[in-house]
Amino acid sequence: MTNFEKFAETPEALGELLASLTVIDSPWEDAFHKAFCAKCERENCDGKRCPHKAERNNPLWWLKLGEKQGEVPGLSIRVKAAFPILWDREYYTVAGKQKETRAPCVCCDNTGKVTIKGVEYACPRCKGDWREKEVVGTTTVYSVAKWVLESISVNQYGLSLTFKQTNSTERWGGSLQMRQSDFRDMVYRDYGKTIKVYDDYKAAMAEVKRLNAAEREKQA
Repeated sequence: MTNFEKFAETPEALGELLASLTVIDSPWEDAFHKAFCAKCERENCDGKRCPHKAERNNPLWWLKLGEKQGEVPGLSIRVKAAFPILWDREYYTVAGKQKETRAPCVCCDNTGKVTIKGVEYACPRCKGDWREKEVVGTTTVYSVAKWVLESISVNQYGLSLTFKQTNSTERWGGSLQMRQSDFRDMVYRDYGKTIKVYDDYKAAMAEVKRLNAAEREKQA
């Protein structure tokens, strides 16, 4: 094992080596001052009274900057896509839900009740519940589904991204997996189905409004 392999094997080993060096204006100290000192309200703060002793003069803290769920310290996976794919960022798709169109109850005029000789009765046609009407058609109501990146997987065919829906009304939530071949325009394609992923909420909402307007025209 070379010295490089020894010291670069883990963040802890490299951090220990860097801490042993006498370095002026080190990048970890610069990062420390930007992250903590710039916002600190203490006056004449020194090492003994610093509330961030764990990070002060600690190269290991600096080496682990940017570590998040799904990342390995020292390893970055760059995804070439239509727009940046980042952790903890919200993305959007257009979701459609079928809504039944029902015929009105011709017997009670959708009140659920009829009056015969001054006496009120439950409607004999809809049994008192006018909402249980005859289904005469369906319409699609569109809305914006919101997603966050949940995981990244790699195999011999390339990368795949799994998004988790954050505003799903389903018990187990929604999940969307996109293959590397879909990254160019961020459009999921499978079995004749396409789902476009947006990074701009306004763009997704504009498409929702367009589709809902088209549905209303069809029903008119």
